[in-house]
Amino acid sequence: MNAHNFTKAIFASITIMIIMGCSNPRRIKNDETISAATLKNLIDSQNFVFIPQYVSHMTGPRRNLSSGFEVAVSKDTVISYLPFFGRGYIAPISPSDVDFDFTSTKFTNTTTTANRGWNVSIKPKDQTYLRELYFRIFDNASASLNITSLDRSSISFEGYITERKSKAASKK
Repeated sequence: MNAHNFTKAIFASITIMIIMGCSNPRRIKNDETISAATLKNLIDSQNFVFIPQYVSHMTGPRRNLSSGFEVAVSKDTVISYLPFFGRGYIAPISPSDVDFDFTSTKFTNTTTTANRGWNVSIKPKDQTYLRELYFRIFDNASASLNITSLDRSSISFEGYITERKSKAASKK
């Protein structure tokens, strides 16, 4: 496959994932409801947590996820604890490198207003295999996350946005 066809295949994959992830944002059940003003403040301040409830990848059906997975975003740090299902193009050196478990402190974060919500693009510079985390956040706090990687097939998650819990609150 030449570089042009590879680029077309990646673009088509991302487009399909975005369409699948955004087709019906209102079907996600959010356990915690937050006001529209609070949601806007979370997005504007770049300080939110994405809680995934479903995962979809190119070669398999949509799956429900158990609790415990999340992506915490702040202005200076992105902490991800997400599973990976799909095709890997390069075998990982360590079995612990299969999932999307990482902390990034060097990244670009671009937020744009979209119809009924926001688009947030995070491009880690200190994670060699990750290309982009692309969030589509809706005004009802439901969200989708599409992850593109250099060594794995694209994957998307559906869930919701919530506030970050303070460390003091989580110790109680």
